[in-house]
Amino acid sequence: MDVFRCDTIEADERSVSENRLSHMNKPFTFPSIGKTYYSGAAFLLVLSLLWLHSFTPAFSSTVTVSATVASSVTCSTASASTAFGTLTSGSVSTATPNATTTISCNTGLGCTLSINDANGGLATSSPAYTITSASAGLTAGTEGYGIQAATSTAGSGGVLGINAIYLVTGDNVGQLNVGATTLASSSASVSGRIVDVTHKAAISGTTQAAAYTDTITYSCAGN
Repeated sequence: MDVFRCDTIEADERSVSENRLSHMNKPFTFPSIGKTYYSGAAFLLVLSLLWLHSFTPAFSSTVTVSATVASSVTCSTASASTAFGTLTSGSVSTATPNATTTISCNTGLGCTLSINDANGGLATSSPAYTITSASAGLTAGTEGYGIQAATSTAGSGGVLGINAIYLVTGDNVGQLNVGATTLASSSASVSGRIVDVTHKAAISGTTQAAAYTDTITYSCAGN
């Protein structure tokens, strides 16, 4: 009896399993909507295909960001005038205050500060006479006129180099020329760099008595 029952159960289980397998792949239709659906293995296959489709790589795109920085070169001299007062043949005189120019530029090759002298010296028109400017060591009793230049640690960026003609001290001066002459320059961008100019003059006992003036124009440009 036990063996018979066991065989019967196995036969019944095989029948049920075969029946289930036959229905797993059999499509069925919902009458109300007229659509065919799959059960069992077919359903799993469709579900797997849908899952794989959901992982299809997405398309990508890029955005280019651009900007422009305008070039800028500026310079400004703090003092509009300086004065020697009364010159005497007994000493070398220094005008006050100094002419301090601040220069800034954002050009990659730096910038240049130039000077242009109106007369080539201290001049008077009545009578016409000029204390000529020259690069020299000034001495009391001998006519001469010129400037010295120096920089400070103020500002940032590149190094502002002084033209060797004007990079002098003591009573030595550099010549002021009619026409643009480089006073200082940099090879890189600078911000707030300063050039300080000192004016010096001397006269002789025969220098013409008169009121003398000179005009020096400072200008800057990118290199």
